[in-house]
Amino acid sequence: MTEIDKMTGLLKLLKVVDLIFEVVDARCPNTSRSKQVRNLIKGKRSLLVLNKTDLADPRVTGDWVSYYTSQEEKVLPVDALRGGGMSRVREVLDQEADALNTVLRQKGRRNRALRTAVLGIPNTGKSSFLNQLIGKRKVLRGDRPGVTRGAQWVHVRGTISILDTPGMLSPHIKDEDALFMLAVIRALDPESIDPIDLGEKMLNFLQEHYRDNILKYLGLLEDTSLTLTSLARAKGFLIADGEYDLQRAAVFLLAACSKGRLGRISLEVPTISCSY
Repeated sequence: MTEIDKMTGLLKLLKVVDLIFEVVDARCPNTSRSKQVRNLIKGKRSLLVLNKTDLADPRVTGDWVSYYTSQEEKVLPVDALRGGGMSRVREVLDQEADALNTVLRQKGRRNRALRTAVLGIPNTGKSSFLNQLIGKRKVLRGDRPGVTRGAQWVHVRGTISILDTPGMLSPHIKDEDALFMLAVIRALDPESIDPIDLGEKMLNFLQEHYRDNILKYLGLLEDTSLTLTSLARAKGFLIADGEYDLQRAAVFLLAACSKGRLGRISLEVPTISCSY
């Protein structure tokens, strides 16, 4: 099946959906939104889910919630992997299901399940989000783009049906900063980008915004110059000829960031010019 065929099939399925959850990564919620997703949900009731809040700077996440609320968007911050914030999501689902069937009864029609969909670019945690809703691991998960292979309906109790979608919806790469952020959160395959270049950009970002986090993690002194060389020296990463292994240092740093070992870090903050 071609990507065009998949998208055509998805569009047909979305025609019967009542409510859409747009899942983004709380560390860079604006950049991890997709114009493709926004076009798909145009005219539909939708909720913006800021997922992976356990990895994001809580102060910045609060700023994002305030920003999107000021833009008249309904937003829910969650940690789908551990279940944080999911009780509120379930409340919203129950409220929407009740409201739907109230309207149907007023029209003389029978009750039916609320049809919802989970959309977002790869690796924003859509499957973890869905797993929390259904209460069991029926959905594939992974930390690489494209693990979910095809659209599938999953039924929750008797009142809600949820459409899980494949990770074929691409991010909108606007510039080098967006490319950097999407690679760090693994919405793009980081192996497609030079790891040393990506690691150096990550170090520059940490130096400016979260210097104390990485100094504490590595056990370095305050006056240490943060470079891949100093990181390799601190970790003892050497190659055969005794030179410091900068690639290994970069891969180590990116993995530490991805898994939250450097603390809760946000990659972007809301501005008036935010758009998607």
